[in-house]
Amino acid sequence: MRILPFDNTKSSISAKELVDQISKKVPAQVQIDMLRNTFPNGTVRGDLFTLGSTSGEQGKSLKIDINPRSPYFMKGQDFNGGVGIGGIVKILMEGNNLKLPEIKEMFADYLDETRSFVRDRPAENPVKRQIDLGTPFDAEHKYVNAEGTVICSVRKYLVRDGAGNSILDTHGKPKKEFRQFTGEHPYPRMPDVRPLYNIPNILASDQVIWVEGEKCADVLNEKGFTATCTMGGAGMLTKKSATQYDFSPLQGKELILWPDNDTAGKKVAELVQELSLNAGVRSVKILTPPRGKPERWDVADAVTEGFDINNFLQTPSTFVKHNINLLDDSLLISRFVGSAPIQKFIVEDTFPMGVPIILSAAGDAGKGMLTLDLAMKVASGTPMQNSFGGTVSEFGNVVVFTAEDDEAEMHRRIERLDPDNKRFHYENELRVVSLPNVGGVFPVLQSVHGELTTSSEFERIYEQILQISNLKLVIFDPLASFVHADVNSDPASGAALTGLMSKMGSETGASIMMCHHMTKVKDDTVITTPEQARNLIRGTSALVDGVRCAFTLWQLDEGSAKKRCKELNIDYQRNRCFDGAVVKSNGPANRTIRRFVRDINTGLLVDRTEDIENLNMGTNRDLRKNVLFNWIRDCEYNGQALCQQGGADSLMPRMDDSNAPRELFGLSQRVLDGIVRELITEGRIDKYSFSTAGGRKWLGTVNGPMSRGEYQAQTARDNIN
Repeated sequence: MRILPFDNTKSSISAKELVDQISKKVPAQVQIDMLRNTFPNGTVRGDLFTLGSTSGEQGKSLKIDINPRSPYFMKGQDFNGGVGIGGIVKILMEGNNLKLPEIKEMFADYLDETRSFVRDRPAENPVKRQIDLGTPFDAEHKYVNAEGTVICSVRKYLVRDGAGNSILDTHGKPKKEFRQFTGEHPYPRMPDVRPLYNIPNILASDQVIWVEGEKCADVLNEKGFTATCTMGGAGMLTKKSATQYDFSPLQGKELILWPDNDTAGKKVAELVQELSLNAGVRSVKILTPPRGKPERWDVADAVTEGFDINNFLQTPSTFVKHNINLLDDSLLISRFVGSAPIQKFIVEDTFPMGVPIILSAAGDAGKGMLTLDLAMKVASGTPMQNSFGGTVSEFGNVVVFTAEDDEAEMHRRIERLDPDNKRFHYENELRVVSLPNVGGVFPVLQSVHGELTTSSEFERIYEQILQISNLKLVIFDPLASFVHADVNSDPASGAALTGLMSKMGSETGASIMMCHHMTKVKDDTVITTPEQARNLIRGTSALVDGVRCAFTLWQLDEGSAKKRCKELNIDYQRNRCFDGAVVKSNGPANRTIRRFVRDINTGLLVDRTEDIENLNMGTNRDLRKNVLFNWIRDCEYNGQALCQQGGADSLMPRMDDSNAPRELFGLSQRVLDGIVRELITEGRIDKYSFSTAGGRKWLGTVNGPMSRGEYQAQTARDNIN
């Protein structure tokens, strides 16, 4: 690093700091006047200054924001050359070939002279040139129509210094410019309608891969794929310019989008997805770069490093957009053949996988503690654990975003839940993000000038979420902190939020749990039913209607709470006893009311439903356990296997069978589930599967026909589904 000796007694300032100081302290009108003097061929159009490129010719490709109140003042993009314009300093360097010290001296009257300038790296002196059809170029890509006739040529020019050496950009790659030439026009000119690259092969293929730039497209084409791109890269295609692009060759195609690994790439891919759907593609999916890839990683980088492109392209995606065509036979009901996919639950028969879930309760109920406990159990990989009154049935990686609890509070909670430090040996990863310690909350959804959008920070984090393998659970606590829009009274905001969360669940396969508040009620209001509790979930009806599952917790009145504590022989405390239930589900679910009591040592609400029902039943549990075991064994050996829940062969419907034990009549599903868990824990029974597609749901004895693979169904029941 070389120091320029302006004044050895002054404190140093980096090049970046100096650039920022110039942008902030030089009056806006002075900057605008300097811009116009630098590029006299430019044109002012409202709040934009337009010209052909940083070479100074007339045109519209380079657009610079000149609104002093805009956060993008003096910034823009040279869409032809791919050069970003990031302030008056960059403009003067590009347009007047000035060096930073010279620009500093130019604006000395506006700057802090108490600090000297430290140059970050030697200045480079690019050669300015007027590019026309006869200018030597470094590479050329031709856009042709269906017959192979050239529509437009895109030429690449490396930026060089006076000695002819390539100048490197901030990423260490050769700096380059692009120009489009249409017909015999001597100067750069875009075609009126901008075609896709590689049209003849697009028309001949069923599957097409869109990438950023002709170089990446050629790399895939050389490997036998059919690849295309849009003219001008990520910067030129915008919603405003979209009407100038022709996506019609993609009609009826299966489209895969492979953007560069950066925010700009993701945004342009989402726009291409929208435009291609409008053009009639059959389906379109956006690939997510694998975890750990560097920023701007693209197809060319993948080939250089020997990346398995075939496997990457074939990665199954749960979020593929399709165009609806009612005349397409693929929509006929006859497509539903074979066994239906089994609905997976993260908590058995309570919280489904791959969907948004609302957990609602009044403040101070302990929602955060309950969700943290669930997160730890999912990450632990330890079977037969209970949460929210059900068995944790899926294990994998978890992410918890907490907006209100800092690192210290989360540490205390984790220590109470895991005093034996088992978390250091979890099979999976649990990431706890205490937002108060990392700069505060980021909005997932926000209303900006009446338009609902996601924030750039959330989009960046979402990209990271998509790269976490085996993700099973994502928690946002509390929801209100992450939504800067009126989901309480605006149905559109509620629908937008749940749609966004549904997309996350679909793309990751994880349960997306949102902790939410209930509407405050009067002190004398007593909630006694799940229906009452559902109606008290705060927010517009679109919020509850848009999620696939909602679970509520409500506090017992004082009399009922004291009675429960007395039955369980524990001390009564306020805020200790709650009931909870699934109050909304778009599929099968256990809607039994669960009875919770707070553990005074951990603060966690613990399901005591089974204990309470056992007290009401008396001392016949061992008898009922043996009776259920014998029934499971007899059904297994007779080819009439039972399953715990779901379908005609589950325990409750089979109580109508002639051989169903009378000792089990009248028992709730909750009690039967508890007895099954005990039999499994004791090693007397287990759950089995009879097909590779089917889940482990059939009850059989250990060392019985099922365990040996010898089970044979003896009735017309479809036991294998």
